[in-house]
Amino acid sequence: FAFPYRWLIIGKPISENGAVTPEVYNLPMLPDSDVVIAQRSENNSFVLSMVFKMSIQSKWQTEYYGVWVMNRGLKKSIIMESSISTRRKNFGRMPIKTALVILDNKTISNPYDLSDILADTVSKSSFRQTDPLYGYLNATRHLIYSETWGYYRNGSHGGMVAELTIGDAELAGTVLIATQDRMEVVEFLSCPTPISIRFVFREPPLSYQNNLFLLPFKTNVWYCIGAFVLVLTLILYVNALWETRKLDQTTLNASDPTSLKPNISDIAILMISAISQQGSSTELKGTLGRIVMFILFLAFLLLYSSYSASIVALLQSSSNQIRTLSDLLNSKLELGVEDTPYNRYFFAIATEPVRKAIYQTKIAPRGITPKFMSLEQGVKKLQNEPFAFHMNIGIGYRLVERYFHEHEKCGLQEISYLYATKTYITCRKNSPYKEIFKIGLFRIQEHGLSDRETRLIYARKPACRARGGSFGSVNMVDFHPVLMMYLYGIILAFMFLFIEILVHKK
Repeated sequence: FAFPYRWLIIGKPISENGAVTPEVYNLPMLPDSDVVIAQRSENNSFVLSMVFKMSIQSKWQTEYYGVWVMNRGLKKSIIMESSISTRRKNFGRMPIKTALVILDNKTISNPYDLSDILADTVSKSSFRQTDPLYGYLNATRHLIYSETWGYYRNGSHGGMVAELTIGDAELAGTVLIATQDRMEVVEFLSCPTPISIRFVFREPPLSYQNNLFLLPFKTNVWYCIGAFVLVLTLILYVNALWETRKLDQTTLNASDPTSLKPNISDIAILMISAISQQGSSTELKGTLGRIVMFILFLAFLLLYSSYSASIVALLQSSSNQIRTLSDLLNSKLELGVEDTPYNRYFFAIATEPVRKAIYQTKIAPRGITPKFMSLEQGVKKLQNEPFAFHMNIGIGYRLVERYFHEHEKCGLQEISYLYATKTYITCRKNSPYKEIFKIGLFRIQEHGLSDRETRLIYARKPACRARGGSFGSVNMVDFHPVLMMYLYGIILAFMFLFIEILVHKK
């Protein structure tokens, strides 16, 4: 007799027993049933009534549907203009068994309490948002507690989903993420709160993604500088060769140690001195040579000034290049996850290559304790370290508002890891109260009650009001390329020394 079937039963003539005759006493005609019983009356007319029970154990209820007369046809009652779900919303204080996920036992004593808003925040929010439903239905609430939402393992569900599946609970009091396996066993009704669960991180320093010492100039500029160095090297060599061969020996002393000799090593040392603004002990003596020397040092003075100014600005810059999970995987950021049952489950079952790699290499690598941590611990680490934290951002941003300085709230970025994070209030599969629940929940949203609770409990992303309000010290990551170049230079110097020793001995 359940929806969507409709029944017309031709009953016995009207008697003192009313529309419900002994033949239908044991039939499960619950609130979603659409059963009309027609009973013969005088003058070849039929009185039509709809019958149902709010539960198997409750009393029969009758709705006057109308009357059918042979000459005039059917005349429906005005109450039939309303839908079945709106007419049968009075539960008469009947208890509705409601499953609720509780992770902190203190919540059981008073689910309305928001003094510790970080404990069971999702359940408290759902509990408060569904509370008007029971008043709308004139029903009472009988709570059934679970320690987890319920995940599909070994062919069955556990937790709150199991309570709904086996029929111990009629309605879920905690929102549930929609997954394919859950859609097969429960009914999804409404989405009261747009909960977002994502990786949150502060934009890391630019040096975490790039070599700062290559960024001041674009690639084309570097190519031009390289070509400029080669051209100047050639000009210096030709000029030094000219002075050696053509100038008057009375004006040029061949043994003068300050005179630039036409060999590659001396010219290379001069070029390096000019680039690094160190000067040189050798020079060209002629007028043309001095003009070349002036152009050389002036050009590299301007380049050096531009380069230094850019480096200072880049040291204070942050990177906006982390936009996808692949970027996050390949970044130098450490990752952490809020320690909740749903995070532990969904991270562990990830099969998509990038998500699986994130879990296996950055969250739970072999031989290391998985990086699941409390919300407060993760947010504090997010404040002080290059760190990305996967959390319920509506709750996490409350702690960000509490602990972060104004300038630290700037540059917060988000990346989604879970495929679906939209959450729903659910009920038992094929529940006779499904449409009644759904209408009540939508009325709660339409009247703004859900939005009120959302604004009361969940925080929005903090606004950036003081970008650049402080300066951090330069760390090892910033000048790591310089140290590597210095190390390679030392190694190369010893190699040349070793080669010179071998050549000298021969």
